[in-house]
Amino acid sequence: MINLGQEILDFFRSLVTWLPGLAVGVILHEYAHGFIAYKSGDPTAKNYGRLTVNPMAHIDIFGSILLPLLLILLNSSIIFGYAKPVPINPGYFHNYRKGMRYTSLAGPVTNLLVAFAAGLIYGLFFWLVMRFSGGFSDTGSTGFRVFSVFNELLQNTVYINIFLAIFNLLPIPPLDGSKILASFLPDNAMYRFLAIGRFGFLFIFIFLFLGGRIFWTVISPVFNFLYNMATWWQHLIN
Repeated sequence: MINLGQEILDFFRSLVTWLPGLAVGVILHEYAHGFIAYKSGDPTAKNYGRLTVNPMAHIDIFGSILLPLLLILLNSSIIFGYAKPVPINPGYFHNYRKGMRYTSLAGPVTNLLVAFAAGLIYGLFFWLVMRFSGGFSDTGSTGFRVFSVFNELLQNTVYINIFLAIFNLLPIPPLDGSKILASFLPDNAMYRFLAIGRFGFLFIFIFLFLGGRIFWTVISPVFNFLYNMATWWQHLIN
C-alpha cells in the first residue's frame, strides 16, 4: 500500500531541492541573453522591461512552473524547465553574426557559472558542517535532516545548471546551440536552418520523452566532467 503521507513529503522535498536551482538558472540564463544583446546594440529586452533579474518578468506559467512540477510528479530522471525567452531583434546588432553568436552563448555560459558558484557554496557549506558539527552520528536527528535537504538543494543546483548549459548548446533550432552554429554558416544556409525553429520544440519534447535515456548516455561523460570540476573539493576529502 502506498504511504500517501510519505509520497506528499517526498514531493515537497523535491520541490524544495529542485525548483530554486532551476529558477535561478533559467532567470539568469534569459537575463544574460538580454544583457549581451544590449551590449551588442539591441535595446529590445531593455525596452520591454526584461533586462532584470526580477523573477516575475521571466516566469512562464508552463515552462517555469507546470512542466517542472509534472516532471517531479512523474519522478523523471530529467528535471527541466525554461523561462519566457527574452525578446531580441538581431537587426540592431552592430555585427549580426557576432551579436547572434555571443548573445546565444551567454545563456549556457551563465548556467555554467551558476553551477560553479553553487559548487563553491556547496563545498563551503559541507566544510562548515563538518568543521563545527563533526558530522552527524544520528541520521534521524533534525540537524541531519536539515543538512540533508540543504545538501541536496546545492547538489541539484549544480546538476540542473550543468544540464541546462549542455541542453541549450544542442544545435537544434531554436536552442542556443543552433544559433551559434548558424552564425558560422553562409547566409542562405543560416536562414534556412534557423527557420526550422518553428518546429524545433515539438521535436525536442518528443526526443526528451522517447529518447531521454539515449540522450543522457551520450551527454553523461561531458556532464560528469563538468560536475566533477564544479565540485572539485570533493576530491580533497575522499
